Amino acid sequence: MRAREVPFDIANIPGQETGRIVSAEVAAALISASHRPLLVVGSEVMRDEFFVEKAIEMGEKGVAIAATGKSIRGFMRKGYKKVQYFNLHDITNRLRDPNWRGIDGNGNHDTVIFFGILYYYASQMLSCLKNFALNPLIRTISIDRYYHPNARFTFPNIESDEEYKKMIEKVVELVKR
Repeated sequence: MRAREVPFDIANIPGQETGRIVSAEVAAALISASHRPLLVVGSEVMRDEFFVEKAIEMGEKGVAIAATGKSIRGFMRKGYKKVQYFNLHDITNRLRDPNWRGIDGNGNHDTVIFFGILYYYASQMLSCLKNFALNPLIRTISIDRYYHPNARFTFPNIESDEEYKKMIEKVVELVKR
């Protein structure tokens, strides 16, 4: 794996502060250390049941899950009920608000993990959280296959699907809640 700080979409010009490339082990440590992590899952997880199953495993470890787009179908098909459906714009705007009580009403989330969201869509939501969040404590992590310069922490551009699946497996395996 080559760790490159090059946006997958070359038109994605994020400014001076760019995402820090992290390994699966570091991503898992960041998630484990957070007090109120939230996994925001997009429709790209529907291309392979593996990704839905890994999201469910993170939910079983205590990570709250917000399903966006058609990803809710994957959770419904598996009979997983500890997930809430949100429009991606809506959940992004709520995360910006320091007074929002979170998806379970127990307080805002300090870490948001983007997973399986279309690249250009996730990029804009991450940019919004990076530049316009009124919640100064929010940390963004992208565990998508491509480098996201607007996330605080991100995977690099990953060459193969097999390599990406290994990284996701490692993150899920190492998350401790």
